Amino acid sequence: MARTASPTPPYPFPWNGEELDFRPLLESILWARQKGEDPATIARAFHRGVAQGVALAAKELAWTYGAEALVLAGGVFQNALLLEEIRAFLGDAFPVWVPREVPVNDGGISLGQAALAAFDA
Repeated sequence: MARTASPTPPYPFPWNGEELDFRPLLESILWARQKGEDPATIARAFHRGVAQGVALAAKELAWTYGAEALVLAGGVFQNALLLEEIRAFLGDAFPVWVPREVPVNDGGISLGQAALAAFDA
């Protein structure tokens, strides 16, 4: 549904330096629904808000810890629109890596756990 709407300003999903605050995002959705806004537009603004929040948090954390790339994995990143929007908000700040050979969802968790265990050994 979100793909059917034109890009729209993102709903706020602020990063406070420690966590993303979902409350302004949820409040924006509720207000938009009460005003009778188009569900597709609401969905697009939600996706853009989540993407913007994740991108801002990722940039700050990467700069703080000296990361050179952003790795996005987990079932939520099967959402191609969300992934596209995050990349757009990041611009050229960091390369974005996503799994290609291993499933991004639960199917890849055990491989990551095994890799971490081997790294810690």
